[in-house]
Amino acid sequence: MDTYQNKDENNNINPYDDGINLVDFFFILWKRKFLISFFIVSAAISSVFYAVSLPNIYTSSALLTPSNQQDSLSSKLQGFSAIAGLAGVNLPQDSGNSSTEAIARIKSFNFFSNHFLPQIKPENLVAVTEWMPENNIILYDENIYNQRTKTWANNPLQKSLSSTQKAFKTYKSILSINKNAKTSFITISIDHRSPIIAKEWVEKIISSINNLMQEEDIKRAENAVSFLNDAYKSTNNQSLRDGISSLLESQIKILMLATSNDDYVYKVLDSPIVPEKNSAPGRALLCILGTLLGGMLGVMLTLFLHFFRRD
Repeated sequence: MDTYQNKDENNNINPYDDGINLVDFFFILWKRKFLISFFIVSAAISSVFYAVSLPNIYTSSALLTPSNQQDSLSSKLQGFSAIAGLAGVNLPQDSGNSSTEAIARIKSFNFFSNHFLPQIKPENLVAVTEWMPENNIILYDENIYNQRTKTWANNPLQKSLSSTQKAFKTYKSILSINKNAKTSFITISIDHRSPIIAKEWVEKIISSINNLMQEEDIKRAENAVSFLNDAYKSTNNQSLRDGISSLLESQIKILMLATSNDDYVYKVLDSPIVPEKNSAPGRALLCILGTLLGGMLGVMLTLFLHFFRRD
C-alpha cells in the first residue's frame, strides 16, 4: 500500500519544477548586478565614443515641378506627322513623359559620366573623410587622394573606367529622387559630408538635366526644319508646300520658345539650401541602442553563468 502511494506521488511530480519564475529571475540578475552594470556602462561609453567619431552627413534637397515645357519639342512635332509623312520626312517619335524620362536619365551611368562627373571634383565624391565647418576645409583619405600633391594614389579617376564605375555607385548611394504620385512634385536630394557641396550638386543635377533635354529636343527640331526645307524645295505640289510652310513657321516659334526657357523639364519650387543641421548619424539613437545591447549581453552572460555552474 505504501509502495503504491509512493509511486503515485512520484508520478505527480511537476516536470517544470526545474524552471525559474520571475522572482527567481530577478534574484539571479540582482546577484550579478555589478557584472550587468559593467556591460551597460561599457557599452554606453563605447557607443558614445563611436557615435562621436562618425562624421556628419548633410542632406540638401530641392522641390521641383514638371515644367509646362515638358510637352517636349518632339511631342509637338507629332501634330505635323501627317504632313511630314507626305513630304517624306521622318519626325522623331515622342518617348513619353519628359519628367519620367528625366528621372531615369539622372540615375543613369551615361548622365553621371558625361554630364555630372565633368562638372565636379571627383575627389569630393570618393575620397572625402571629413568636413571642417570652422574654415570650410575638406579632409581626404590619403590612401585614395593626396590633397597636398593633388594626385591620386592609383590612376586618376577621370582616366580609369573602373574607377568611374565605382564613383557611379557612390553617386547612386548619395542620390535620392522621390516623386509624389498625387501632385507629381519631384524631390531631389544629395547626401554629403559637406553641406555646401550637397547644395551645389543638387543645383548641378537640375541644371544639367534641363540643359541636356532642351539641347536634344532643339537639335531634333532643327533637323526636322532642315528636312522640311529640303522637302519644300523638292515638291511642286502647291498645297503640300503650303502645309510645309505652316509646319516650318510653327517649328521656328517652338525653337525660339525652347531657347529662351531655362526651366525646360523642371521648375524649382523650393531651391536647395546649405543645411545647418546634419541629417546623419543619429548619435542619440546609436547611444541608446548600444546601451541596450550592452544590457542584453550582460543579462545573457549572467543566465549562462548561472545555469552553467548549476549543471
